[in-house]
Amino acid sequence: MEYSKRIQNRVSRIEGQVGGIKKMIKGNTSEDKVMIQLQAVISSLESLKLELVKKQMKESLIEDIRKSLSVSD
Repeated sequence: MEYSKRIQNRVSRIEGQVGGIKKMIKGNTSEDKVMIQLQAVISSLESLKLELVKKQMKESLIEDIRKSLSVSD
């Protein structure tokens, strides 16, 4: 499976967010600020998951259409 540049960029962004949280923890940033960033990462992961589900559904639908067209020939 080949992933689009958009999906790859999302993963890179999430890596950056997690790295930021790691720095915050090492720097003893307040728990409230860390929790806000954790929620941002969770939201980013959910967006990534939704993007992947949409991609999978689209590919599955296209495959089903191709199969149905080849059967009717």
